[in-house]
Amino acid sequence: MGEQQSVSEATSLRPERGASLVLVAAQATTSLGTAVTGFGMNVWIFEETGSFALFATLAVVAALPGLLLAPVAGVVVDRYDRRLVLLACQGVGAVMLALTLLAALTDSLSAPLVGVLWAVMSSVGAFSWPAVSASITVLSSPEQRPRVNGLAETLMGTVTVGSPVLGAVLYRFIGIEGIAAFDLASYAACLGLIAYMRFPEERRRAGAAGGGGPRFGDDLREAWRFLSGRRDLLRLLVFFVLVNVGLSMFTVLYAPYVLSFASSGVLGILLSLGGAGTIVAGAVYSATGGPTAKHVGVLAGALLAGLSMAALGLLREPYALYAVAFLYGTSVPLLNASSQTLWQASVPPALQGRVFSLRRMLAWSMTPVSMVASVPLAERFAAPLVREGRPAAGLWGTGTAGALGLTATLCGLLCLLVIALTQATGGLRTEGGQPVA
Repeated sequence: MGEQQSVSEATSLRPERGASLVLVAAQATTSLGTAVTGFGMNVWIFEETGSFALFATLAVVAALPGLLLAPVAGVVVDRYDRRLVLLACQGVGAVMLALTLLAALTDSLSAPLVGVLWAVMSSVGAFSWPAVSASITVLSSPEQRPRVNGLAETLMGTVTVGSPVLGAVLYRFIGIEGIAAFDLASYAACLGLIAYMRFPEERRRAGAAGGGGPRFGDDLREAWRFLSGRRDLLRLLVFFVLVNVGLSMFTVLYAPYVLSFASSGVLGILLSLGGAGTIVAGAVYSATGGPTAKHVGVLAGALLAGLSMAALGLLREPYALYAVAFLYGTSVPLLNASSQTLWQASVPPALQGRVFSLRRMLAWSMTPVSMVASVPLAERFAAPLVREGRPAAGLWGTGTAGALGLTATLCGLLCLLVIALTQATGGLRTEGGQPVA
């Protein structure tokens, strides 16, 4: 560990004023374009094929590359100039979108090509996310980071609210070709912003440009040694793995659950209000810097999410659902911005690419399993419990709505159980007994 740059060394770098905000804005720009494209492609796939199986397959194709490439991405982000990594990501994304636009214009767009597009974009995200996260550390002071992370959550909430509306308008008036062109323009804008930025000089790892530096496996082992030597961070990571099980199941169930008893218009309002909650909470977090002890923010965010999921499974009245959906949205910045700030402060910048990539891969490792498990949980466990005459039917109702509602509540209760067990076994604290933040 002696050759690594320490966190205190990193904070002595002089970050360019406002550079981290420009980077966050650039990332949000491409996120908006990608979200709009995702909406348009989903509509196009459904209209062209009508196949739910194909829809689900493409969702898996979109998720897996990002998880599988995470270790490689972490090594690359730590070995090479992160600005160049980001430029390469934007360039690859722009080329892929240009090919997609060409295919759409020549009536050559197909489901396999859409699958390739999402696989490439997922791969690009595997590299760009740790590069952005690690760059924020050196582009902002420790005091600025909570506000920058809060702003990032605000912008992502704006993307969540705005992308379906913008995607629907663009798809109706200019079609899939126009949407691909819009996304291509967003990547070009982000490419220009990053090319204009200056990053503080960082000490790169030996062998970054070739030669006799450490091997790929050595780089990964170094990151794992750091992570395994920090039981407090491992504890936080396990916390997120378990909480994400509930969140992943709920994400799959949310739309079918609402549509089982309400209209698509109600679902649209709920999704928009969830995004609005994220915008408001993110703006407050950015303005105040969030809780002083970041582990409190993590626990509070998970608590809000758990209570909201449990309540949403019980409710049917639209206005009550609207209020809880907004509350659910407010949990996102508390959970994510607090966690991100904590990791940025705890991991040496020279290791952040690898550690952050490992962290993301492990934190979401159970997501595919959770999504698959949600089906038997609802059909084989929850459905029998809400049959007519059963006590649970009085609370959650019967039929599909009752089974999915009970499952949603169980997702929330799982999060609450994880919080309770974490607190009962020492909480999210360092080995020395002080808060992680």
